Order: sequence, then structure tokens, then C-alpha cells
Amino acid sequence: MKYAEASKFGGPEVLTVVEKETPTSGDGMLLVEVQAAGINYTDIAARNGSYPAIPKAPFTPGLEIAGIVREVGKGVEEFKIGDTVAAITALGGGYASHLVIPAATAIPFPKLLDPALVAGVLVQGLTAYLALDQAQVKRGDKVLITAAAGGVGSLAVQLAKAKGATVIGLASESKVNFVKGLGADHVIDYGKPGWAAKVSEVAGSEGVQVFFDSIGDLASEAFPLLGQFGRWIIYGLRIDKHVAPLPAVAPSVMIGKNLSLSGFNLGINLHRVPSALKELFKSLMDGSLKVEVSKYPLADASRVHTLFEGRKTTGKLVLVP
Repeated sequence: MKYAEASKFGGPEVLTVVEKETPTSGDGMLLVEVQAAGINYTDIAARNGSYPAIPKAPFTPGLEIAGIVREVGKGVEEFKIGDTVAAITALGGGYASHLVIPAATAIPFPKLLDPALVAGVLVQGLTAYLALDQAQVKRGDKVLITAAAGGVGSLAVQLAKAKGATVIGLASESKVNFVKGLGADHVIDYGKPGWAAKVSEVAGSEGVQVFFDSIGDLASEAFPLLGQFGRWIIYGLRIDKHVAPLPAVAPSVMIGKNLSLSGFNLGINLHRVPSALKELFKSLMDGSLKVEVSKYPLADASRVHTLFEGRKTTGKLVLVP
């Protein structure tokens, strides 16, 4: 088998592709031939040494896979060789041609679905779906989405629109048309001064009801944009940037507007994953949810990390062993 290994913590250059003997499935386990390994920001954090679940190197990144069962361990009755399955692997290992996973964690998916699309709605799709649900997005809400061209953001744009919301996407100038193509009602270049004023203009006097935040910068210009009973959901942090603390004026503004500020962690929402994935797979099958996928060979893992960190990509990135 082949796999991409981070020999030590550091930049993209620490990722190299190596080979070893293909493992076998033990009791209660499945050997999966990986057809698509999703790339997430958590992989960058793990490679940098800032992801607590992976405390030491060397290791293989990759939290999500989709592929075909090639070997079934003793005691496994619910799967057979040839079944298509996906999995979220909290300890990495996905950047590989093969991976052994517990059968209990395997997620079956329809064989008609492209494994790359399935990988595209595991971590990022579930985050968008469940976090928007936590925010109680409803018809008529104005939803402001950061990184609207990214893996989570591009799905959140579509899912919020499906709920009947007015979507305001924040994206760099080169990605504005891409986000508009996803159905966003307004797309604003956050790299230009005055972007918050433009958001305020399109949001109107009622302001924004939901701010879907991938950065977690609590002193950003977005804070005053929230209207009465606004909900600020933080689902990610940019580890390469300083995150400013909550501004001193925030508590009084929150009280005055009845605002709520909350985080979202997929790990403590795992009990909701089966029903959420059922809906996401259904939307992929009927075409109502589009996943923009860019496929790269496993050998390009280092280069893809460089592109991803440099925010030179759109949609979902997957490695194909």
C-alpha cells in the first residue's frame, strides 16, 4: 500500500509518499481500498502539530475516506467484500491507498455515488448541515457565511438557500462568481476595506440573523451586523492568524440585541450523523446539492496542502490514491 506520511511536524514539505505492506483486517474490522480521501483544515493543524488528537509524528493525515471493502474481519456480519463505505477517522490515516477501520464506524453509501462526492459531505458537509441546524436557520433569515467558496462554506450556501434564507457570502474577488453560482443572493469581497458596510447595506435595518463563522475572530467587523436575536456560530479557527479577543463593547451589545454566540463541534454531534448523512446523500443523488470537487493524486499531497493553506482553492479537495 501507499500512504502520505508527515515525518515530523511542520510545513507541507514534511509530507512524503511511502510504501509498506498492505495490512489485514482483524476481528471486527474492515480493510478498505480508499478511492477518495478528503482534505480538511484539521489536517493542516495536525501537520503543524496543533491538533491534540495527534500528539506526535510520524503519522498519516486524513480524517475522512470513501472506498470499497476488500476484506472483512471475523465477527463482521453487516458488511461484505465489494460494499462501498465511508468513514471519519479521528486519528488520521486517510491519506492512503488502504485503511483498516472498525466495522462499527463504517458508513454505507450508494454505489452510484462518486466516492469523491461522498468524501465531500463527511466532515465538511456534516459541519455545514448540523451547524446550520444548530443556528435554527429558517425561511426569511439573512445568513452571512465566511469563506463561502470553501468546502464547508460552499455547502452552507446551498443548504441555507434550501431552507429559504437570504444568503450573503464573503469570498475573495477571484471567487465571487463561483459563490454566486452556488445560489448566494449577495457575494462581497472581504479583502476590500468597507466590506462590512456593504453587508449592512444588503442586510437592511433588520441586520443579519445568522453569522456562520469559519475564523472565530471575535473583534471582526461582523459583530455589529447582527440583528435582534442574531446567532453567531463559530465552527472553525484559523491557526495561522492571531484571533482578537471579544471586544469590550460586546456584552452590552449582546444584551441589548439578545444575541447568542456559540461554537460547533462535530465530535459531540456524532449521534446525529446517520440521519444527517441520509439527507445529504439523498440531496447528492437528486442533484439538489452540488459539491465542487478537485481531485489530486496522492503523490501531490504536499502541493495540495500548499494550495489549501494559501487559499488558492475552491470547494472540496480530495486525494485519489
